[in-house]
Amino acid sequence: MRVVLHKNQRAEVLLTGLPGIGRVGHVAAQYLISKLPVEHVASLYFESFPPQVIINQGIVRLFTNEVYYVPAKRPFFILTGDSQPVGSNPEEFYAYVEALLDFFKPRGVKEIITMAGIDRGTQRFTDRPGVVVAGSDDEIVERFKELGATVDEGGAITGAAGLLIGLGALRGLRGACLMGETSSQLTAHGDPTSAATVLRMVSKYLGFDVDLTELDKAAESLDALLKKVATAPKEEKKEPVDYIR
Repeated sequence: MRVVLHKNQRAEVLLTGLPGIGRVGHVAAQYLISKLPVEHVASLYFESFPPQVIINQGIVRLFTNEVYYVPAKRPFFILTGDSQPVGSNPEEFYAYVEALLDFFKPRGVKEIITMAGIDRGTQRFTDRPGVVVAGSDDEIVERFKELGATVDEGGAITGAAGLLIGLGALRGLRGACLMGETSSQLTAHGDPTSAATVLRMVSKYLGFDVDLTELDKAAESLDALLKKVATAPKEEKKEPVDYIR
């Protein structure tokens, strides 16, 4: 990992929102950065990111993760960015997450909340999304259940959203992954409805206020479109004409 440090800050909580299913966490984190007073702490570069650059108006830049500090009543870091590791090699994900923990733990982080998505398929087109929680211990899971989260009986969390909680626990950090219900079909567009649902829970847990008006408007537009898709009459499949018997 290569670090470009912009400012030194300390906080006990790390909140993450990286690209994933439905881009739930990514949308949520980017919205917070646009609405809260934040300080840019660092830019992080990893060799496991896509081997390409992003072009904007002819200017290139590397894929990066960005770290922001929020001076709230309970200060916290936000980690977001362009990508997670893209390779299929599990070692790249473990090395990525270990490097993140190496960066954040010396800066005072004791608790990690990751925002992500959980795929509910086409059920998301008709049902209002909820939040599923999985955590490092019973106490933190119960706290989020009190805020309205549910718990799945089993399953797995792929990527940094899960590994940060698992590997963080080995270093004495408590944490929880908040998974907004979404559909993998919404990954390219992003799911503002699910992101807003997760943010309402996060803001209650961390005790900060954020105006979700713009995100709610985007959510209304998307949900109206999904409702049309879900209720549109399905075309009757016609048997192919076969002239060879």
